[in-house]
Amino acid sequence: MAAATSGAQSAGRATACQHPVPHRFPQSRLCPRCDDDRIPPAECSESCVMSLILRAQIASAARNIVSGWPVESFIAVNPLAGHEANPFHTVTAAGVALTRDQHDYLEDLRKGRITDADLAQAISERIPELSSATFSVDGQTVPAVRVAVLDMTTASWAPIPTPSAPSRSTRWLDEYLAAWLPAGLTPDPLWPMPHIGDGFFGAWRRLALRDPCLPRAARRTLREAPVQADAALDWALARLAIAPELIRGTLAQELEHQPGWVGYIKWRAEKHGDIDLTSYLASRFVLRAVLTLPVAALPSPAGVADERAGLWQRAEQLTARLSERPTREAVAAIARVLAHHPITEHPFTWQKAYELHYRTTLIRSLSPATSTRGVRPTFQVVMCIDPRSEGMRRHLEITDEVETFGFAGFFGVPVRFARYSARGSINSLPALLTPRHTLTEDPTDTVHAEKYVARGRARDALRRAVHNADSSTATPFAFAETAGWLYGPTSMLRTFAPSLHRRLNRWHSVPLHSAVTIADAFTLEERAGIAETAVRMMGMTDFAPLVVLAGHSSESANNLYQSALDCGACGGNPGAANARAAATIFNDPAVRALLMLRGIDIPEDTVFVAADHNTTRDTITLLDHHLIPDTHRGLTSQFDQLHYDAGLALLNERAADLPGATRRQSPARVRARAYDWAEVYPELGLAGNAAMVIGSRTLTRGIDLGRRVFLHSYDTSLDPDGTALETIMTAPLVVAQWINHQYYFSALNPDTLGAGTKTIHNAIGTIGVIAGQAGDLRRGLPWQSVGVGTTLFHEPMRLAVIIEAPLERIGVIISRNQVLRNLFDNDWITLTARSTAHEPWHQYGAYGWKPTNSTTEGTSL
Repeated sequence: MAAATSGAQSAGRATACQHPVPHRFPQSRLCPRCDDDRIPPAECSESCVMSLILRAQIASAARNIVSGWPVESFIAVNPLAGHEANPFHTVTAAGVALTRDQHDYLEDLRKGRITDADLAQAISERIPELSSATFSVDGQTVPAVRVAVLDMTTASWAPIPTPSAPSRSTRWLDEYLAAWLPAGLTPDPLWPMPHIGDGFFGAWRRLALRDPCLPRAARRTLREAPVQADAALDWALARLAIAPELIRGTLAQELEHQPGWVGYIKWRAEKHGDIDLTSYLASRFVLRAVLTLPVAALPSPAGVADERAGLWQRAEQLTARLSERPTREAVAAIARVLAHHPITEHPFTWQKAYELHYRTTLIRSLSPATSTRGVRPTFQVVMCIDPRSEGMRRHLEITDEVETFGFAGFFGVPVRFARYSARGSINSLPALLTPRHTLTEDPTDTVHAEKYVARGRARDALRRAVHNADSSTATPFAFAETAGWLYGPTSMLRTFAPSLHRRLNRWHSVPLHSAVTIADAFTLEERAGIAETAVRMMGMTDFAPLVVLAGHSSESANNLYQSALDCGACGGNPGAANARAAATIFNDPAVRALLMLRGIDIPEDTVFVAADHNTTRDTITLLDHHLIPDTHRGLTSQFDQLHYDAGLALLNERAADLPGATRRQSPARVRARAYDWAEVYPELGLAGNAAMVIGSRTLTRGIDLGRRVFLHSYDTSLDPDGTALETIMTAPLVVAQWINHQYYFSALNPDTLGAGTKTIHNAIGTIGVIAGQAGDLRRGLPWQSVGVGTTLFHEPMRLAVIIEAPLERIGVIISRNQVLRNLFDNDWITLTARSTAHEPWHQYGAYGWKPTNSTTEGTSL
């Protein structure tokens, strides 16, 4: 290591490496071209190899770290996604709760939310060898499952240990770096970090030499550190005397201290490449080295808890409850049962029973057989699979004139979208995809377009001037004195009359009549392919005169997590742009002609219309009215009345669940929560999400699913080779699982994997959110997304996936997709399916399919 270190310290000035060792990180200049004749080529090559080895160790140490998206495009993720290759019950993340506390489950048992039958079925699924085992007590046959259930209701398990607090030096180090990281990572800052062109570590090293927060002795030692991050990290590890075999573990331990910042840096490295974890770790370890802050010793591997001491005592207690004259043989038999289901397994069995109760009830509520529609519907509405759409779909379908479908909210049109004459753009597509097509819009009314652009530029100029006056060093106090008279009344208006404030803002804005330029972004063949894929994935066999493609958005004031309430399939953005693009594609005569050749006949009288579903206000707004033909004006007016009535019914339904709202409140007051900048519960988002149904709408039509289920339309008869089903299972299903697990772990770990209370949140630019004035980036959802006061209103359950498709086809899809094998085989989510409407439901397990157990008592959803 010493030779490699000396070589790394000498490396210096050129930027291109000519050595045979390949570079995985081109931005690193650790291994420059040997234009410095003091470095022998062999030694430089050795340092390059050392750099690659060190980066490989960093990649291994960061394997379980999940990338954290910026708050401006907040994307739901499973915070423990790095552990999905392991069974759910074996995850040992420090201080992370995987289940609720025991007293919560016992209370559910008392209320009937969990039954003894649920517990018995959960034990049978988790410990198959107990499902049919029996033994004799007092001449009577006792099922082993009964004993295990009795043990679960009487034995106590230890709560999850609270992780030990970091040392004082580590806390100081976290706070110190948390002050530097925003300076180097904020996009387009007013005051850029000096020397940031040298990378974060290079800039920090140069500036830290004059940082008064560091002792003079530390700054003198810092001059000895190499200027490149790789070499500096190697130098610091050597100075701290970290043994080579402990490097990987030490790096992983250090990455655990600021998981929010670390996750964001990992995302930033993947998307922009201007910083990576090497730079971050180099800063941490160099600081430890120059300040002589010791690295904490690696924890010893945790041994399996030995229950043998208390096992016999528990067995004796259970035997006494089952027999008046317990014998040693009976105690030994019961002890063998308890050994198969130790106390460490109890939390996961309770959680399984908790989920089984809901899943069984849901499956029993589904329609027993498919039905065919005899009359062509007047309206078809395609909405996002988001659970919030379920309520609107249910209320729209009160009349037989309306048929609804569920499809991912980007409608199969992945684009980067820029509004007319806008400076920026948004990536309106799922996080799993990379934008390859750029979409914009052209005005259809040039007079209004000029007014639109003029007012937009004026607003931008005013906003920029206010920001500069408020943020520069010379003007903030003068700006407050001169502009305070305006901000005072504005703040009063926003506080006491938020609806009026919104109406005034809308009056000031000028609408733009435009059309998206889809032909410039996609070829005719690509457009026809998008349309065909969407039709086959949705299972749309006929077409109504008016087909509404409703993207969705949210609306709330002063909400740092606004993007978390928008469309996840659109990258945390509203779905209007994608809906407009999809409608344009479907209305194109050339596209319809190609679809006709592929067996998809869209009638001439069918018109597709884009719309926006506002999930906070429960409204649907038809878009691009100027593009709707006169022949369909009457239909759009009729649909406006239908969705208005449906929205009112849904609003009244949701008001019963919103904290601070009641069914007696007027719709206007409930909708005004969207504009109230003091409202911490503008809507409940996807709280309560618990299942995903992939199948025909006949499975769920007319059933109140409580806005808890992702609904993706699918018709197996239109997908003979299973391509559409595989796309659904590897994309929308995976995204639904991300959302489900983010709510799950934010509810169970609100202060670590969640974001804590939003009442003390502050934004770090567009990067993320911190609690208070400093600290780590918050990783998950705020408490107000899952609870109110001290009460949890989100039921943390792993996603229950329900599919109606051939079992063999589903099994083949799972077998050839590793991500699905991880999720289903390792019990992160569950899968129930049936081949046709007339066949029984089967449960998928690691050993294949088996018929579902129908003994569980069902209750209302």
